[in-house]
Amino acid sequence: MKGHRRVAVKIAYDGSEFYGFQRQPERPTVEGALIDALESVDAVGSDHECGFRSSSRTDRGVSALGNVVSFNTGFRLESLCPALNSALRAIWAYSAVRVDDDFNPRWARQRWYRYYLPRASQNQSLMNEAASKFVGTHDFSGFARLDGRSPIRTIDSIEISTSRSFHLIDFRAESFLWNMVRRMVWFIDAVGTESIPPDDCDLDAGRRPRRVGLAPPEYLMLMDVDCGIRFPVEAKVARALQQVHRSRIAELEMDREISRQLEVLLKGDGVR
Repeated sequence: MKGHRRVAVKIAYDGSEFYGFQRQPERPTVEGALIDALESVDAVGSDHECGFRSSSRTDRGVSALGNVVSFNTGFRLESLCPALNSALRAIWAYSAVRVDDDFNPRWARQRWYRYYLPRASQNQSLMNEAASKFVGTHDFSGFARLDGRSPIRTIDSIEISTSRSFHLIDFRAESFLWNMVRRMVWFIDAVGTESIPPDDCDLDAGRRPRRVGLAPPEYLMLMDVDCGIRFPVEAKVARALQQVHRSRIAELEMDREISRQLEVLLKGDGVR
């Protein structure tokens, strides 16, 4: 379109407010809300016309601090994020840059996911042993919903650290399959609690656990996407995003505490 150029926008969102990223009929989704906002501020005519693309289509309940979307627009670049934020709820557009006409955030260099696994009685040494089985190039057929896609993926790294309430499990790879991170977390947690042995899975030998569960989505966050371009962020905006992140973690901690107390009550022991 004449006068239009392609832009990439970095966004954050609270996944608990949406039925996932990808649009669904009559359900609130991140993509649907973004396109509605773009149209409401006259930044685009329609999603088909503007070539809207996203880097990661997160599942229902999964939040993000650094997803990337791109589209064609004639809107003033410096006014784009403020205009979008005035029309959005639970989504924050915080950096916009001009990109090449053929730019597609789907072809990112690397994606970084973090899972906030509630701390219990896990053995972190066993968790590290379990995580090491996934690093490198493997067939992840038993750990994802394939949807016709190749099961071969390369995990660059998995790092596990701890905070007051959580084990922080950081996954970095060029791409992930549907539900792949949450299934790997389930396995790492199951090994850490000694529910299953680490050698119950050998991807290279085609041996996978007899049963692979799915960790809850609300503890998963897309931290960042590396598209090979720099997104400048104002200090004031960065502080606001940090507060959003802290609030989301506080919500998870409260949810965990409520669940723990309910378990105590149901056992008839009273609140402690």
